[in-house]
Amino acid sequence: MVSNRMKTVDELVLQELSRELRLRFPEDLFSLTQTHVSKDLANAKIWVSATQNSTELVKKFNHVASDLRHILSKKIVARRVPRLHFVLDETEEKAAIIDQLLSSINTK
Repeated sequence: MVSNRMKTVDELVLQELSRELRLRFPEDLFSLTQTHVSKDLANAKIWVSATQNSTELVKKFNHVASDLRHILSKKIVARRVPRLHFVLDETEEKAAIIDQLLSSINTK
């Protein structure tokens, strides 16, 4: 069970990262869909959804993760600022596959 404090930290990290990444990469269409910060605030996993070049975009984000962490340290008052790990959000692709499977079952 996630505490209210951790939900607040997750939302704050997501909000600040979204703002900073939009400034750094205005030409890319992406969305940060979810964040999970560990209880000890050591690590944060951020899911990225993009319309094009999603794998390359995740690589770009991970490349600048240390810079983003430094910026977060100035904007978030916490005893520790987490290391950032960006991962590809594959929810939409999986949903499309499931929808396709269900459609093929219904046609039989």
